[in-house]
Amino acid sequence: MWRKEFGLRVSDFDGMGRLTATACFILFEETRADWLMKSLSAPAPRYVVASQRLDFVHEAMPEAGPVAVSLAVCRVRESSVDIVESLSAESTLCARSEATLVLWDAERRAPRPITEAERAMFESHATV
Repeated sequence: MWRKEFGLRVSDFDGMGRLTATACFILFEETRADWLMKSLSAPAPRYVVASQRLDFVHEAMPEAGPVAVSLAVCRVRESSVDIVESLSAESTLCARSEATLVLWDAERRAPRPITEAERAMFESHATV
């Protein structure tokens, strides 16, 4: 499992003081990119988000302070990996996401197979 903490900005909250869906997606994306860059030693990981689902579980309010985003791998396929992401404030689960990432060949503008090294890294972050 991969974990990253974030301080939040005023613009991350809506008029009712709740964390917005847009902010959640940005935090999940930043966690994903950090995980891939560090785990694969890549300056810019090449992938596309094929699908992503967001479920709100509990309100995240500004007074809760920093939030933590956790990420784990659910399934590894030939060219894609399914991940689950959780956003928590004060140890309370606030949002959960399921996403499918497709590894991308930038020159061909098409999916590419996952390498054996990538597969091993993904499997090391798999949920039990």
